[in-house]
Parts: sequence; structure tokens; C-alpha cells
Amino acid sequence: MVNFVQVVKPSGVRPLLALFLGGLLFAGCGQPGTSNHQTITATNTAPTPQVAGPGPGEKACFACNGTGMVKCTEPGCVDGWVPCPGPCLKLSQGIWSYTDINGNHSDILWQTLYVPDGRPVLGVSEHHLGEVFVYENGQYQDIGKCKICGGTGKVKCDVCKGTGRVVCPVCNGKKFIPVAWTPTDNPYFNSQPDVIRLADGQVVLGRIAGEVDGEKIIVTRDKKVLHVKASDILPKTNSPAAPVSPGI
Repeated sequence: MVNFVQVVKPSGVRPLLALFLGGLLFAGCGQPGTSNHQTITATNTAPTPQVAGPGPGEKACFACNGTGMVKCTEPGCVDGWVPCPGPCLKLSQGIWSYTDINGNHSDILWQTLYVPDGRPVLGVSEHHLGEVFVYENGQYQDIGKCKICGGTGKVKCDVCKGTGRVVCPVCNGKKFIPVAWTPTDNPYFNSQPDVIRLADGQVVLGRIAGEVDGEKIIVTRDKKVLHVKASDILPKTNSPAAPVSPGI
């Protein structure tokens, strides 16, 4: 006798499977993950801005190499700092020397302080730089660090604000200039009151200090002395340099 077993397909299998898969999807909705949308958003960064180059008829400024800034030339400015204007001891003021102390050679600098009648009364070493000495009741007293510079002996330069850099005077910080401009023929250079042009094309900044045997004696800004014929000095005229272009 053959036993037949009826195979009954459970009618609830598909709904249960769908419910199970749906639960998995629902459970993952709030979890962090990587989706196509997220990947696109992460890689969609702003492009790096490009520095604009010179326009038509322009070139990079020769004075600042196209940076728009040059080194501060304020007298005494070193990397944005100048000597303190206060009364503190500074190596830039007074006479400092390696004075022998009690017959022994000193390897530090000393300065002698004098009373009003000219007598030397006190020797101070470089270890007191930035401090203030006042003469009261017949003697000098160290009243401590300078209140202006805090004992450093220097303050920020007013011109460059301590940066050591200032806006280029040739391009006015625009970085680019007309191609016709040269180091000795541009509006800034030609505006200098001591420009002297010679017949041979040489251009100097200086003054005419005198005349000897028909030759003019020119002393340049860097203290060089030139002897040139009076006829070789060109009369001052308006600069032939190209005007500032609309782009700068």
C-alpha cells in the first residue's frame, strides 16, 4: 500500500518573506552608510581659485615680482620692528664697548652713564638692555623694564605694522603694470624729486652738489660721487612712461 503524503504549500511564505526583507530595509534606514548621493556630495568640492594673470599689454611688476608687496624701507625697520622710542638702554644709542672690569677682560658690552656735570658714575652691561635708568638724588637708579617696549628695546614699525612688508609703490599693490614701464621709467620713479638723467642713457637718483672746471659733481643717494659734464645732464621733462592701464 502506498502512503501518499499531501504536500501543502504554505500560503503565508511569500508574505512572511516580504515582511522579513522589509524589516531589514527599515532597520537600515537610520544607520550611517555610503550611498551614491553621499559619494557625489563628498567629492563635489569647490575648485581651487586661480590667480588672475596680467591682462593685455601688462606684465608682472618688476619691483615686487608680481606679489604686490615689497620690503619695508622705513629707517631702522628690521623685519617689522624699529628701536623703541622710549628712554630704555639700547645698543643703537650710546657708546658700547668690551670694557675691562677690574683688570679682567669682559666678553659682554658695557656702557658708561654720566651725571649732568660730565662725570662717569656708572657702568651698565648689555644684560640691562630694555631697562630704564633715571638720575635722581645724585645717583642712577634702575626702575625696571621700559613700559613702552616691555624691555625688548623695540616696537612694531608704524609703517608696516610689524609685518616688514608694504604695498609696492610701483604697481600700488596691483601686481601688474604696463609692458612699457621700466625700472627707470615709470610714474613712481619719475615722480622722485632727485631724478637725474644723463645723455648716455644713465639715470641716477641724487643731487648736484657743486661744479668744478665745467663738470657737475653729483652725489647719489647711496653716497657715490660722479663727475659729469654739465652738457651731459638732460633737462627735466615729463615722463614718457605709459600711463596706468585701466586694469590696475
